[in-house]
Amino acid sequence: MASLVWKRLRPEDLEGFRAYLAALPTAGGPRYGLLGVKASWWTRMGGGARPFVVLLAGGHLALSKRSFRGRRGASRHQYRLSDLRAMKVRRGPLLESVRFTFADGYSLRVGGLPRHQTRPLERYLGGEADALDPENLTPEQLTNFYQAMVAVGVPAGASAGPSRDGEARPPGQS
Repeated sequence: MASLVWKRLRPEDLEGFRAYLAALPTAGGPRYGLLGVKASWWTRMGGGARPFVVLLAGGHLALSKRSFRGRRGASRHQYRLSDLRAMKVRRGPLLESVRFTFADGYSLRVGGLPRHQTRPLERYLGGEADALDPENLTPEQLTNFYQAMVAVGVPAGASAGPSRDGEARPPGQS
């Protein structure tokens, strides 16, 4: 699942997903999502990485750690957006990571994100109301958002997902 962050949806699927997002109600619908891995000492030593999904929807941040196999949820935390105390982004030459810190002291670092995936969320939390508009998102950001929604089982509206060669596959084919 973590390798999916490098794939890109076809242009027609991107436009379909963009239209799906634009049709959602702004009050409670998904606004933005990140699909990365939970950074830990084990992953730094070359061990497997657990996929981690951060989904912003309806004034809440849902943090979901997925299992290695079966894409089931291993743990889930949900916080109000007002409980977010800090969001610190560390950008590297190829990847970036983000650390979320909440009012109750819970802190989480999500790594393995392709560059510029956190920029819309930074702009939104900085006060730009239109930062999460689907028209303002790049194809890479839309693809990562789509994959985050699919990973947690939210119907994503696009008809296909990416295949191993980077092109989207028709529904029902692996």
